[in-house]
Amino acid sequence: MVQEKEKENENVDPNASYEQYAPGNFLIRLRNNETIRFYPYNQYLLLAKQLTDLLYTQPELKVSFPNIFHDPALPVVMEIGCFMGYTVLELAGRNPDLNILGVDIKYKRVVKSCHKIKRAGLRNAAIAIGDARELLTVIPDRSLYGILAFFPDPWRRQKHEKHRFLNDHFFETLSNKLTAGGFIWVKTDSKPYVDEITERVKKYDFIITEGLSLDRGRPLIGEDHRTFFEQLFTEMQQPIYQLFIRKKDAL
Repeated sequence: MVQEKEKENENVDPNASYEQYAPGNFLIRLRNNETIRFYPYNQYLLLAKQLTDLLYTQPELKVSFPNIFHDPALPVVMEIGCFMGYTVLELAGRNPDLNILGVDIKYKRVVKSCHKIKRAGLRNAAIAIGDARELLTVIPDRSLYGILAFFPDPWRRQKHEKHRFLNDHFFETLSNKLTAGGFIWVKTDSKPYVDEITERVKKYDFIITEGLSLDRGRPLIGEDHRTFFEQLFTEMQQPIYQLFIRKKDAL
């Protein structure tokens, strides 16, 4: 049961561990029928509890992946930072021969993404809540066909470099998680971030390619599709950069 805090200005327990407030943790506890108290009140957390057929926590993903999909034999593409589900919807609709897993840390985003999937009647799409770096640890090795990382925070200052998502640990992890022929598709508005990634992938079993070249007879996603942030940056007349990265063992 969820109990709203009695005082509006009452803060989260400063002595609580990170795990207690990690993305998705409240949902895990709610689905375990624990009594929790939190601030502020979040209506989307309550809605998330009911979406057991579309929205998965890290423990649920560990137990059920890839059987969270109607056809678990299809290749799986994961979008990291799926926002409100627009790209997940586009990918799943255009590619019935793929399973699409959207990942985000915000309850509002994952709930709205699930509602879009339900309205569209898509059976090859699902959503997970949590830090993608943690979720990847419970995904079996060589079980992901592709990763989309569209506009991750570039953490532009040098002192914030350790916070960048597309770091050495990320590529080391994906070298194990991707199937033969697997790919990573990156979009960003930061040229220094692109240059950094280009150098970084050389240390692992990846190579930069001019396109995905997935040999599927059609593009993975419509050429007219732009993510929410891509549209925003384009309107601001900021250049958009993208990288197509493949595993060397597939070339």
